Amino acid sequence: MENHLKEVNTKTEEVSDKAGIILSVICCIHCMAIPFLMIFAPSIGQMFEEEWIHLLGFIFVVPLGLYAFITKLKVHDDKRPLYVGLVGMTFVIIGHLCHEFLSHDIGEPLELVASIVGGLALVSAHLFNIKLCRCNTCHH
Repeated sequence: MENHLKEVNTKTEEVSDKAGIILSVICCIHCMAIPFLMIFAPSIGQMFEEEWIHLLGFIFVVPLGLYAFITKLKVHDDKRPLYVGLVGMTFVIIGHLCHEFLSHDIGEPLELVASIVGGLALVSAHLFNIKLCRCNTCHH
């Protein structure tokens, strides 16, 4: 009975990491698709360039990542996912700041690179977090 409860609890604890993976992947796809949309469908591309979309992604990705990485420390006591996640969040923040404060010619490519690197680092950190939690709760 206790093993079954642990298994159910482990699966529900993965929700924050899985949501973080989904949001980070959406962010990466968004960043990679915008240049193509601006060339082939400018009106749609312009819609996805809106500030509120960037802010909304930023507001969800960073707190969700912090929550997932900090709460899972109690399970596996390994700080590596937190560190990789913080690097990813830093790149996402840098990308957002490049978008806000640099000229379009300089800021746009820097935002693209920083956001994709940050998103991929966050995906890696969430996957690592899931792996560590699963390994720590299994009996081998």
